Amino acid sequence: MNTKFALVVLVALLSFSCKNDKAATVVDKPEVASVRDDIFTVTFDLIVEKDDNMQLYYTVDGSINFDEKDSMWFPVTGKKDAQEVQFKLPEGVIPTSIRVDFGHGKNELQSNVELKSFRMKFNDNVEEVKGVEIFKYFVAFEPYTDVVAGTTTLQRKKKDQDVGPILYPLESQAQLIERLIRG
Repeated sequence: MNTKFALVVLVALLSFSCKNDKAATVVDKPEVASVRDDIFTVTFDLIVEKDDNMQLYYTVDGSINFDEKDSMWFPVTGKKDAQEVQFKLPEGVIPTSIRVDFGHGKNELQSNVELKSFRMKFNDNVEEVKGVEIFKYFVAFEPYTDVVAGTTTLQRKKKDQDVGPILYPLESQAQLIERLIRG
């Protein structure tokens, strides 16, 4: 009888001990939920009426020596309304400069690209720039890109050129990124 009683007490203690471990795990979950999202994202709100592909290049060394290996593509479906094009950089990558190519290859049907805004987000920090203020952080690459005066509308210089409009970073863009990551 003492053996059975000791066995019941042992099982009860083990069950109670396991329940406490589970309670401790539940308490830890809110900490996991508060982990910050360290994926750097760049989002453009724009109007592009014809299907195309867009490419974002980034550097991490303070230069503007852009390389295909440090870039990403985003297919865009043409729409008459504004849409978001979001680039998520690889985990752990914080750029020092970004460049954007709005279109790929010979695409004589490509429409103009009307930029509404761009946002950069890192963790809980967001920097958003709207309208012509965009040109405080980017400059149109003149050999391939025209900007309609007084607007944020980008055009190909020639309909049959091999690339779409391109925006290169200005020095102020690096300062904006620095402010974003410092929070």
